[in-house]
Amino acid sequence: MKNRWVKAAVSAAALAAGSIPAAADVNIGYLAMMTGASADLAGESALHAVRMAVEDFGGKVNGEPINVLSADHLGKADVGLGIAREWIDQKGVNLLLNVDNSAVALAVSDLIRDKNVSMMMAAANTKLINEKCGAHQIMTILDTTSQARAVVIPQVKAGGDKWFFITVDYALGHDLQARATEAITAAGGQVVGSATHSPQATDYSAFLLQAQASGATNIALATFGTWQNTIAKQAQEFGVKATLSPFYLTDTDVKSVGLDTFQGVSGTIQFYWDTNDQTRAFAKRYEASYGRPPTWAAAGNYEYTRHYLRAVDAVDGTDADKIHAWMREHPMELVDGTTATIRKDGFVVRDVYSFRTKTPPESKGDWDYFVINGPVHGAQIEPDLAQSTCPLVKG
Repeated sequence: MKNRWVKAAVSAAALAAGSIPAAADVNIGYLAMMTGASADLAGESALHAVRMAVEDFGGKVNGEPINVLSADHLGKADVGLGIAREWIDQKGVNLLLNVDNSAVALAVSDLIRDKNVSMMMAAANTKLINEKCGAHQIMTILDTTSQARAVVIPQVKAGGDKWFFITVDYALGHDLQARATEAITAAGGQVVGSATHSPQATDYSAFLLQAQASGATNIALATFGTWQNTIAKQAQEFGVKATLSPFYLTDTDVKSVGLDTFQGVSGTIQFYWDTNDQTRAFAKRYEASYGRPPTWAAAGNYEYTRHYLRAVDAVDGTDADKIHAWMREHPMELVDGTTATIRKDGFVVRDVYSFRTKTPPESKGDWDYFVINGPVHGAQIEPDLAQSTCPLVKG
């Protein structure tokens, strides 16, 4: 596995490949899916945002260079764990970033539990903020409870009060449906039906016809990836009138499949480049060097890298206990001009944005896909801390 990781040294002068100086104060290990289905969302594009954050910080902290390594965990826990162990033991890595796979994040969580190392993971498994929480780890995306609430609550308030679920038949899908059902009921809506598809399914027409016959105002897609995309395409072909409400639609999905397929869809996103003047200014800088607007994953990795570096600077060192105490005590500045707070369990309370996708005539061009309806406030969607099983909360 040693030849799988790629080293990239970042200095104030330039971003270039190189070895890590022994005296460097901060070594960042970017561990992610660099190939495969989710690589377009994060991968190299989010790594570029990490490098931007380092460059914006001046390339140094406490007088020493900041260095960035990157590697592909291939979506495999043993591969990710092996890379993380090598980086920590042999390369002096202080921070593991992205870690965008729950199995990898759970394995690395055990590895760093008693080490002077931080992890900021884009993994939504609720164990990571409950029994597997850690003093040095932060969940950078919404868990399934908050993701379900973020999608459902604004749509029920807007009149979408009858929901039908099309759910992938494994743990994530069932968990999303359960959490979303709770949110729909609490918001005053009702579930009028559901259907479960196997991971091998390719034809969803029977489910869509069933949803249409149920009188549903919204069809919740508790699924993702190619399943989600195929359902959306078939819904267009059948002229389904109910609003499609996917839980994990991103602008990269729309780009890959086409706005024709995803027009009129409603969802929620953590960051969108065209939300306000601040996001557009960041997107302009990012696009100038990367060639396209940043995804929410890119913006998030920029925000978390910057917050971590500010903590290192503030505590004048890389002691993980001091760094995480500082990060929890100080609001994290976000690209959109708002702030976020980090809870004891590592969950991040932040606003997200409700959207609908544009019709092709509305779009002004490439990457102009979403109409932002407004913020969904973090306090509305965060999981109940009183129900947490995280030892850091209970202790």
